[in-house]
Amino acid sequence: MTTLKFSDVNKQAKIIRLRILLEELWGMKRVNVQAIQLPAGYSCPMAKDCLTKSDRETGKISDGPDMQFRCFMATLEAMSPQLRQLVWHNFDLLREHKTEDAITELIELSLPKNTHVMRTGVDGDFYSQKYFNAWLNVARNHPEINFYAYTKSLSYWINQIDAIPSNYNLNASKGGRLDHLIEDYNLKSATVVYHPDQAAKLGLEIDHDESHALLSDKSFALLLHGTQPKDSDASKALKQLRLEKIEYSYS
Repeated sequence: MTTLKFSDVNKQAKIIRLRILLEELWGMKRVNVQAIQLPAGYSCPMAKDCLTKSDRETGKISDGPDMQFRCFMATLEAMSPQLRQLVWHNFDLLREHKTEDAITELIELSLPKNTHVMRTGVDGDFYSQKYFNAWLNVARNHPEINFYAYTKSLSYWINQIDAIPSNYNLNASKGGRLDHLIEDYNLKSATVVYHPDQAAKLGLEIDHDESHALLSDKSFALLLHGTQPKDSDASKALKQLRLEKIEYSYS
């Protein structure tokens, strides 16, 4: 049976920091972090401020009508045919499975062994209620794994708000078409900021190692990162971060 392809993200700078923290916290020699990736934009039905797509074949970038800053993973897809092949393999395969039970079974058969942390969506988002529910099922079946995700698909979350497993930390990614639900339901959220001063004014800590996303129940900020359109406000913000020697890239 054809299975999903998960991404070993243990060598990413941000994840290395997370692993060091978790290994000390959990008293483990080696924490294993895995992730599922889907095509940015194409699998993000509620995206707005960061809506960006990379053409499946050519990698050419296209920005959404309300784009304020480009999705950093879409820009990586644009540069990497291998990454585009991986995310579309997963997306195509998932959409071949039409029911919640079928998607759940596919994920179960595909899960990497000895996983301690699973990020559901580095590229992409929950593209349907059935896909969202399937991941909840998998989390319930695997209490030994700590799951987390950033999502703008807030309606799917609200539909299951009383059924989120305790080992699944969801983070509402601000800048989507359903942001009003964050306040309505008091959801934990992540806000992209252009400078640390902006985070300070909002009273938010900046997450530099994914610990806020995985372990905390409090809202937080993320520094703008990725390649941004020339002369845009986002591009100017990155230039200022570089001038001030503020770390914002975690590749």
